[in-house]
Amino acid sequence: MALQPALAKDPAAHMWQVAVRIAAGQKFHFSPECEAGLKERLKAGLEVHKVGLYEFRERIKEAETSIEKLVQLTISEEKARDPASRLLHEPSMFAALYTRKLCPGLWPVC
Repeated sequence: MALQPALAKDPAAHMWQVAVRIAAGQKFHFSPECEAGLKERLKAGLEVHKVGLYEFRERIKEAETSIEKLVQLTISEEKARDPASRLLHEPSMFAALYTRKLCPGLWPVC
């Protein structure tokens, strides 16, 4: 299995790409604030859990599953907030993480 270039250099960038792909698959995009918040959270989670490249490669499916759960629930929250919206906002991500209690439990996000 060949590793993607972003993964070889930056696991946070790989997880961001996964999040964008999942959101785009349902015709959603991230607002600039939500994008910045998610990218910050990804980097912080990797630092807090002290995740190196080797561990990330070993647990990549778990990380991708965590990102998928987060994006899917953020989309659900956004639809509940505004059914016509196609832009994911930070309050929807916050609700997915804390109101729906995804954190802790999404490795390596939180």
